[in-house]
Amino acid sequence: MNELFSRRGLPNVIHKLENGETVTIVYFGGSNTRAEGYRVMTADWLRGQYPKADIRCVNAGISGTGSDLGCARLERDVLRHQPDLVFVEFVGNDGGVPESKARIEGIVRQIRSRSRFTDILFVYTLKERDVIGFQSGDYQKGALMQEEVADYYGIPSIHLGVAVSRLVSEGKLIFTSAADKSIPGAIVFTHDSIHPTIPEGHQIYTDTITRSFEKISELQGHLGRVEHTLPQAHLVPDNPWEYATMLPLDGHAYLSAGWSYVTPDDSALAREYDWLFSGLWQAVDPGEAITVQFEGTHIGLFDIGGPDSGRLKVTVDGGAPFLVDRFTPHNDHNRNQYVFLPELSNGSHTVRFEVDTEKTDKAAVFEACGNERSREHLRQHPDWYDQTVIQLGKLLVVQPPL
Repeated sequence: MNELFSRRGLPNVIHKLENGETVTIVYFGGSNTRAEGYRVMTADWLRGQYPKADIRCVNAGISGTGSDLGCARLERDVLRHQPDLVFVEFVGNDGGVPESKARIEGIVRQIRSRSRFTDILFVYTLKERDVIGFQSGDYQKGALMQEEVADYYGIPSIHLGVAVSRLVSEGKLIFTSAADKSIPGAIVFTHDSIHPTIPEGHQIYTDTITRSFEKISELQGHLGRVEHTLPQAHLVPDNPWEYATMLPLDGHAYLSAGWSYVTPDDSALAREYDWLFSGLWQAVDPGEAITVQFEGTHIGLFDIGGPDSGRLKVTVDGGAPFLVDRFTPHNDHNRNQYVFLPELSNGSHTVRFEVDTEKTDKAAVFEACGNERSREHLRQHPDWYDQTVIQLGKLLVVQPPL
């Protein structure tokens, strides 16, 4: 299996690196990108390879997020830095959903629309469940969808699972520490089947990326600056995702009187997430609501969930209400999270989010996923869970032209 598909390469960033210029690299993805792993290691390698270049790196990884949120946060987290190279890593969190292809295309088109000289590199991480497929010669479903986008736009891609699965087959790597540890000298790749160990696991990712970078450099020679093309036609017909954005609630939503705005100056939770939000809108009581009028196809919320989270009763254009629970099986602690409502016809919409009066059966949520640790946490802190709190950071909207 090939681990590298070089396509049109990385001509612009390599040209600037070889000339000793200032280069900005944005690492854009989920938890594997946010970790102090391949992101830091590849940047260190590049600095060693190109000592005359001023290499500036931006950590745009957010744990537990996929390409849908990526489309919405691209301006704030990527484009404003005017990158020369963007690593894109979303296969793991997208999980192979069909919509992933459209969202990845939305990311590419936003970048290309801003600058035809920004290079893009897709990197595909893997989970333990993917190893069997690699050993049978099959890439992950999500990677195959992204490969269609890569082919259409000429973007190089690196399949990090090829080297990992080969090491598993050779008996040199144990994917997860909970597995058989009887292989002498074998590397433990993860402790949770998803996130590589640091440094050992991430070093394998890094080695794959750096040797692929060298191959890309050798194949393209000294092209100089190259203007990337942006086809007028979308790969995914009627794809709205290049028009995704993230908005503050203030000025874009009507909030009932019970909402309060907290900042890092007066809230420990807001301080914990000040790298994501300048502040949080909080509602404690059932019945509090926000109403948003917008034009577009999608609307969502970027929020903080925790043991105290409630659920929202949502109505769209006066239709029948439905529930969106902001408490998830992961909420035995505070964490950033987000949700998009189902796609709407492109046009004007009014959406109302109201804190629901009924509480989620949180013990049942933990029981359903077999998480005994979380169930014990609930038993120890029942008052924390017995609440209906909502903590909102941003609105997410997709607004293609009408």
